[in-house]
Amino acid sequence: MTENSSHINHPDNDHYPAEDEIDIIDLIRPLWQQKILIFVITFVIIAIAVVMVLRATPQYKIFTQLKAGTLRWDKDGTPKPYMTPGDVKNLLSGGLFNTYTSKIGLEDNAPKISIVSNRQGCQLTATIFWPDPVKGKKILSGYIDFLNKTDRNNNAEQNSGLQIQRNILRKSIIGVNEKIAADKLAQQKVELTIKQKEEELKLIDVKSGHLGRKIERINVDIKMMLKQVQFLKEQIKAAEEARNDYEKSRRKIEENTTKIISLRDQLLQAPPDDSLQLLLLASTIQQNIAYLNTISQKIVNTRQEIISHRTAIAELAKKQEKSHLTITDLQIQIDSEIPKLKSDIQKEIINLQWKIDKEITSRITLREQQIGSLNDKIKTISLIEVIEWPQASTKPVKPNKKKIVALAGILGGFLAVICAYIRYFWLNNRDKFGDKLNNNTSNA
Repeated sequence: MTENSSHINHPDNDHYPAEDEIDIIDLIRPLWQQKILIFVITFVIIAIAVVMVLRATPQYKIFTQLKAGTLRWDKDGTPKPYMTPGDVKNLLSGGLFNTYTSKIGLEDNAPKISIVSNRQGCQLTATIFWPDPVKGKKILSGYIDFLNKTDRNNNAEQNSGLQIQRNILRKSIIGVNEKIAADKLAQQKVELTIKQKEEELKLIDVKSGHLGRKIERINVDIKMMLKQVQFLKEQIKAAEEARNDYEKSRRKIEENTTKIISLRDQLLQAPPDDSLQLLLLASTIQQNIAYLNTISQKIVNTRQEIISHRTAIAELAKKQEKSHLTITDLQIQIDSEIPKLKSDIQKEIINLQWKIDKEITSRITLREQQIGSLNDKIKTISLIEVIEWPQASTKPVKPNKKKIVALAGILGGFLAVICAYIRYFWLNNRDKFGDKLNNNTSNA
């Protein structure tokens, strides 16, 4: 039933595959017959494209990232743009680029500049194409400088405002430089004071050495005094021994004299025959008395010598005591006063050095950083701020050889197919066209 209905609905169903096959063959047959023509046309068009590509000058893509320049900053230091991104785009893509290229001698073959903004619209990308990447970067960099310096096309007022702001910042830099000069002068004064304190430390060391040598000299004097005292004590001992000897001799002489006087008295009571003996005794008594006087004088001299030596010893003892007191005072200076004085001076030096390192140098560093910040602001003040300076592609981007050759192949093949069908149609129907033309001619 199904088969019958199928035959009823499609009585010629068995003929459809054959018709499709005939149609496809009819479509392919002209292409196959005209394959040489198709190949030749396609090859010629591809060859023309290859020649054009090879003869075309390679173009590098030169691009830079830009945004609106800054004129002022808010209290928090956030820069405020001088123009809107739309104004910057109009400025970049306006006639100033043609003016700049004419100025640098590129009137005939000046590149075209394209400006594209990012999604946020804050940043702009300026792009040109140029055969030499180095020169292309110079052209784009020069154009940016030209925009920031030009006073043409109603930019005089803008640049006047920029220059005023730059002058204000330059005056601020001058003021900061004056403060730095004052700080450096103060630093020099403090350094000079430190040198003076260091010289004082050296003088204190010299004084300490001088006091030490003075103590050594006093100790030498004390040793000499001790030797003198020892010598005087020996002299006193010798004098006392001599005095004792003199005392003994005097006592003996006195005893002998007493005996002689007693003997003389006895002889005086004797007969006159002993007058010679009396005379001898009298002479002996006189000699003993004279000798006693001499010994007594020596005893007196010895006592005076002992007293003199003891007085000298006492004076030397006083000198020793005075020398010891002097040594004590000098040692106190060396041990206490001089170290304290050195410590005070060293503390002053440390404080002065801290003042240089922490106060003056820090102020100078901060002010130098401030100058650097002001200089950065001066550099930032411009109509156009460069986010990324011009860069060039590593390889030429124009012409796209593969794409052009591929498109040439596609177009050439398409044109070749059309030409093949036209030629096939002409070759198969030219007799009919000729007969028809002849009939029309004969009828006429």
